[in-house]
Amino acid sequence: MNRFDDDLRRAARGKRTTAVIASLGIMLCGLVLAGYFLSFRSLSVTVQPETAEQTALIKVTDGLALALSNRIYAVSDQVQLSVSAAKYQTANLTIDDTDFGTDMTVILLPKPGRLRAAVTPSTSVNWYLNGNFVSQSNRLDTDLAPGAYQLVVTSDYHERVERSLTIAADEDTNLAIDLPGITGTLRASMTPPGTMLVDGQPVDSGTPISLGPGPHQIDLSAAGHKSVSDSITITQTQRDFIRSYNLQPLPIRIQHQLTPPGGRLFVNGKRQDISKKIIDIPYRKRLDIEYAKPGFVSKTQSQTVSPGELIALSLALDPEFADITVTANIAADVYLDGQLLGATPVQISVPTVPATLELRADGYQTETKSITPKPKQPQIHDFTLITTAAAKLQNAPQLYTNANGIDLRLIKPRQARFQMGGKRSEKGQRANEFLRQIELQRPFYVATHELTEVQFYGKGGHLPVVNLTWEQVAIYCNELSLNEGLTPFYLTKNGRVSGFDSQADGYRLITEAEWEFLARAHRRPQQTIFPWGDDAVVPPNSGNLAGDKAKPASDSYIAGYQDGFSGRAPAKSFPADPSGLYDLVGNVSEWTHDAYIFTPPPPDIIEVDPLGQYSAGPHVIKGANFKSASRTELRAAFRDGSDTPRDDVGFRLARYL
Repeated sequence: MNRFDDDLRRAARGKRTTAVIASLGIMLCGLVLAGYFLSFRSLSVTVQPETAEQTALIKVTDGLALALSNRIYAVSDQVQLSVSAAKYQTANLTIDDTDFGTDMTVILLPKPGRLRAAVTPSTSVNWYLNGNFVSQSNRLDTDLAPGAYQLVVTSDYHERVERSLTIAADEDTNLAIDLPGITGTLRASMTPPGTMLVDGQPVDSGTPISLGPGPHQIDLSAAGHKSVSDSITITQTQRDFIRSYNLQPLPIRIQHQLTPPGGRLFVNGKRQDISKKIIDIPYRKRLDIEYAKPGFVSKTQSQTVSPGELIALSLALDPEFADITVTANIAADVYLDGQLLGATPVQISVPTVPATLELRADGYQTETKSITPKPKQPQIHDFTLITTAAAKLQNAPQLYTNANGIDLRLIKPRQARFQMGGKRSEKGQRANEFLRQIELQRPFYVATHELTEVQFYGKGGHLPVVNLTWEQVAIYCNELSLNEGLTPFYLTKNGRVSGFDSQADGYRLITEAEWEFLARAHRRPQQTIFPWGDDAVVPPNSGNLAGDKAKPASDSYIAGYQDGFSGRAPAKSFPADPSGLYDLVGNVSEWTHDAYIFTPPPPDIIEVDPLGQYSAGPHVIKGANFKSASRTELRAAFRDGSDTPRDDVGFRLARYL
């Protein structure tokens, strides 16, 4: 080994010695510092109460600290401690910097004791401790703080039980409690006397009945009365019961046989439903029975009955009659509820029941009357019959609108007489205007204006329809009648008109006599020449005639007359006449029902509702039109004839009532 190696070894030993010295110095400094900190970061813990201090145990549960006896030395800023003692609850606490250097007192609470109690018999009861409700059960198992307690046990069906007890810490207290049962009393009476059962066992209702706790079923019965059921419950708070039972009598049952059926049965003043063969009646010792039916003598009876009794009731009523006398203004057959009694005048006895009296006679409207004959009160029933035609007229509306929107007004001529045609001396008279004496008897409806295009075709405007043949119009009348359930007026064969039925109520053309009657006689003080009167000067606004405006279209016109139209005017453009009809003056001439003939009528005869004979040839045209200007055409007696359509001829509907 050379000198250089020795030097190296001496240097290594010197380094080790220095390290050991340094380590010892550091340790010494740490111990000095630890002692310094521990002397200032400690505290003393005192445990109370004294009984707990004797067995107290302090443990560090979290943090760097040391527990020596009752003193804590901490290195950590915060330390968790647990303090425990026998029969006391463990206390957990936290200490930090603010607590070091102080004394701390910890008071431990005693552990709870446990109460275990049960009742005999085992039933649900109410448990109370120191007056506070705890639970409802057959057992009590609860933790309690140590101390004295007052235990109370209550039950609906048992006597109240009280116990005083002391609970020790961390110890069990066991109790077995016997529950004394309770008893109750029932004092009952029943009317009428009968049988009383309590819980299915018969008892004497005349003496108090002793009952155990709980519910009890009471059933009562007596002959002829409705059974009664009741229930009571004997409890700690309700032990004694007083009952008074009144059993209701069973209803009386009536099995009836009543003649005649359908009458009214009264029992004790109350009407009964006799649709049931057996009826129930509320019990009364005495029953007052009455059976009545209109037309029969009522019967009554009374009898004494027992509750629930079944009565067989048989009553037969005798018929009751009254005298009536029936008279009329004509000889007529008398019917009572459809049965013929004879011809007026008639006197007869009839049942005293509401009935319908009916009088019938050919050609007269049947009259009916509801009557109620009364015994010992003779009745006289006088009738006034009117003809069928008069009745029809009496009930007919004055104005109606048919299905095609055509307004028709009822005309009642009332045997009106007037003179048709024109005298030879009358200015403007034509040879075909024969003088005829006319009497109109039959009421008829007439259209208030000439038929329009929209009424005839179902389309178009309100101008009068024109350019129709007479037969086209007659066929239209029949179609309209059939649509409304009327008897067609015109007879047809193979689609052509072959005649007419004068008794039909269907639509037709207005007759020549009806037209002239309306234009110059109806509702006028006297017959006139023109529809407006006898003056030849046309009054303003009389109708659609050939006025000044017609000059370019007509060879003749009425100078100075203005009507505002050069051709046809819409229906009802001018005021109605006294009959309530429009356009009897002007607008368009009108087809009538009558055939156009030149044969003068026989002299000195009165024609009644003339219709003339059917002819397939020309027919009469009446009235002026928008082309008319001459005195001849403006007169009501003016008549023309044609069998071809014209642009200035329309028509007006009519029909017999």
